[in-house]
Amino acid sequence: MKVMEVQKSDEKLAKMAKILKAVANHNRLRIVQLLLKTGEMTVNEICEELENCEQSLLSHHLAALKEAAVLSSRREGRKIYYSSAKKEIENLMNCIENCCK
Repeated sequence: MKVMEVQKSDEKLAKMAKILKAVANHNRLRIVQLLLKTGEMTVNEICEELENCEQSLLSHHLAALKEAAVLSSRREGRKIYYSSAKKEIENLMNCIENCCK
């Protein structure tokens, strides 16, 4: 196992904290898990999969995850498709899940 450097640059630590803060929400974790499973979905498709979904709140969660570079999006006509931004996000989710065993 690779040991992380004890001292990281403030910029790197800020980016790490931003990602953790973005996923530190039950609904956002569900969104990330769903997109890792399916690959890519529109807002409406995500809303259909999630229980008690309010589209305005979902859009807020998606924006926060995108701003933290957890998710990426692409536009096709009037639809916006969301997906995981990086392969490492799946590793992060697996790590968090393993911590909960």
